[in-house]
Amino acid sequence: MDERIASDARFAALAKVRQARMLSPEMKFRAGAELFEEACQWTLAGIANRFPESSESERRKKLLLQLNLTKRPGP
Repeated sequence: MDERIASDARFAALAKVRQARMLSPEMKFRAGAELFEEACQWTLAGIANRFPESSESERRKKLLLQLNLTKRPGP
């Protein structure tokens, strides 16, 4: 990667971190929920691509199964 591009990428990442640090706890919570919802939509799209014959209900069940598989026991 060109050093200038790498430098610009680092600058952009730091700017995002600074911006996130300025958010209120409530806004951070909302942003997390929005990111989770978007991730679920992308996952549903992937499931629909792999199983085009499945119904919306079946796709949601597959999503829930995937979410359950990724759960880790707490401390």
